[in-house]
Amino acid sequence: MSLNFHYAAHTYVDNWVVCDRKARNVLGFRRGYQPEPEQAREQLIEVAKIYGIARNFRLELEGDNARLSPVWDALKEINEPASEKDAKDCVNKLVETLKPTYGHELTSAASKFLWMRFGSPIIIFDSLTWDWMRKQVGYSSIKTYNEFYDAWRTNFNGQKEDIDNACKALKEANVTKFLCPSECPSDEERREFEEAITSPWFAERVFDFAIVNDESQSHNLPKV
Repeated sequence: MSLNFHYAAHTYVDNWVVCDRKARNVLGFRRGYQPEPEQAREQLIEVAKIYGIARNFRLELEGDNARLSPVWDALKEINEPASEKDAKDCVNKLVETLKPTYGHELTSAASKFLWMRFGSPIIIFDSLTWDWMRKQVGYSSIKTYNEFYDAWRTNFNGQKEDIDNACKALKEANVTKFLCPSECPSDEERREFEEAITSPWFAERVFDFAIVNDESQSHNLPKV
């Protein structure tokens, strides 16, 4: 089954507005804003709940936010990746840093939190994406995050033109007017939405959503 990037672009832009937009603004210090520690921890737990990874962080501490304090402390110490190699190193470093605290490897969670902080070139590790990738010719034996990352990049690059066309269609459809609650979006809102839709990280997440939608059908799960 071929991947439907136009459908994925449509569904991801909704997800970005509802979840990822705020998380990236807070955790990534977007537009010069630096959050208070408590606000950052609140956003981390919100991401953990939305992405179904909150159950992985079990500590004998009071309150959801306290459970994510070690994550925020570790995230602040990681420098923004400048290359694909750096991206893989960032994820592996966060996994190893958190393992003594939480008792197991949290590759999926680490990749998601780091993506919220930095965006591209971090790639989110997801179980459905992993399953889909292992079905592709030549990738059935991938085991590590690095191997997953390389397989993901190869498949993404092979379909980048179609993904870019789907993202371009969103911009041409003036999608901003469908996303803003106000009838007349401000110039700042228009710039923010257009910048998002044309950013490399947006195209990469469209690829993720296309894979998850395709893999969900094979598992008889609802589309995202």
